[in-house]
Amino acid sequence: MNFTRVQLIMIGSVVFVVLLLAGIFTGILPFTRTATQQAPQVTLTIWGIEDRPTMQNVIALYQNLRTNVHISYEQHDPTTYEQDLLNALAAGNGPDIAMFHSSWLPKHYDKIVPATDAQMSAVNLDKLFPSVITQDFVGTDSTGKQSVYALPLYIDTLALVYNQDTFDKNGIALAPQDWLDLQNLIPKLLQKDASGAITKPAVAIGGSGKTVDNAGDLLSLLMLQAGAQMTNSAGTQATFSANVGNTIPGLDALNFYTKFSDPSNTYYTWNDSLPYSLDSFAKGDTAMIFAYQSELNTIKNKNPYLNFKVAPMPQPTGAQKAVNVADYWGLAVTKNSKNPDWAWDAILYLTANETPAEQYLQATQHPPALRTLIQKYANDPNLGVFAQQALSAHSWSEINKPAIRDIFSQMISAVTTKQLQPQDALVQAEHQVTQLIQARGQ
Repeated sequence: MNFTRVQLIMIGSVVFVVLLLAGIFTGILPFTRTATQQAPQVTLTIWGIEDRPTMQNVIALYQNLRTNVHISYEQHDPTTYEQDLLNALAAGNGPDIAMFHSSWLPKHYDKIVPATDAQMSAVNLDKLFPSVITQDFVGTDSTGKQSVYALPLYIDTLALVYNQDTFDKNGIALAPQDWLDLQNLIPKLLQKDASGAITKPAVAIGGSGKTVDNAGDLLSLLMLQAGAQMTNSAGTQATFSANVGNTIPGLDALNFYTKFSDPSNTYYTWNDSLPYSLDSFAKGDTAMIFAYQSELNTIKNKNPYLNFKVAPMPQPTGAQKAVNVADYWGLAVTKNSKNPDWAWDAILYLTANETPAEQYLQATQHPPALRTLIQKYANDPNLGVFAQQALSAHSWSEINKPAIRDIFSQMISAVTTKQLQPQDALVQAEHQVTQLIQARGQ
């Protein structure tokens, strides 16, 4: 049978389409596999701090899809995890995939493998997750190319946690919406003894990290809300003591924070001789604290009968946009991996796919990171506040978050104990953070 040239082209086109569809459904094309009969057998390891059964159950969803991939998960102690991981990577026997903290990219980008644009581009990242993920997990190489280095498992944010019974007892119907509202509640909630000593603080703010949970993060948030530029555009120098317009937002934030521990101030409600704020709140003594969702179970475990509620983080009066601060973990492919494409395939499924992401959420009760799940859980009684705040979360290049928390705590203490004037304490802290950045957190 003879065919014309046009007929041969048409037949060839049909054959190409058939082969293309066959590739999609039999696993020939990368990252479009739904069956893996012809795919190589692959073994991957994941390290993290999450509960082992939780991670295994989520991983099982991926392995049911990719039957050629076997994944083992290794749970580590959160207090030693980062050093354990660094030691293993240096020895060449680290995992393929590691849980990766939201603050780690500036100091650990050279230890992980970014996704290709075909796997996950910076543009697509913003369509799937809030902008804070781009701030934390997108890096720029020496050529100026932006790449995605990790993807989030969840997004946690700092929120206001208050004692409902204490509010009801004092005739307070609603949680404060801005900082002015919060200040105005202090006279109603603060209790002192006959000598003038604080017995029941209104809110845990103003003290150092010695007594105030999340003191460093709270001060960072106040600086961001005030409009401080925490680092220069290159991220090579801390700049939170710099002028912005006619003000120094970082100094304004430090003065605002520390006035709550100044006995001469109208809004005095805290000092570093008080018990640790998380314990004081759980006991029912402190009316309000600022906490992450991940800390709520700690409060419940300390006092199962405490009637507390969560409200959005207070914002500056008249602010046009909310500014919140996030703290969370994601997944990254390490340079030790011999199968980085398969490792990224697993991460994409676990984090960017609604089914496993929601199963992880339900098991851990961590707030969602996917935009679709944020919308779904926006009004959830337990996760709604945190889900909504993820959309307005901000971050900055905290090269070594634990060290920066300590530096901010020391800055607070230097002011409250009158060792330094606020301006001097701010400049000193800025210099210390710059030193961390220049040393790349080592």
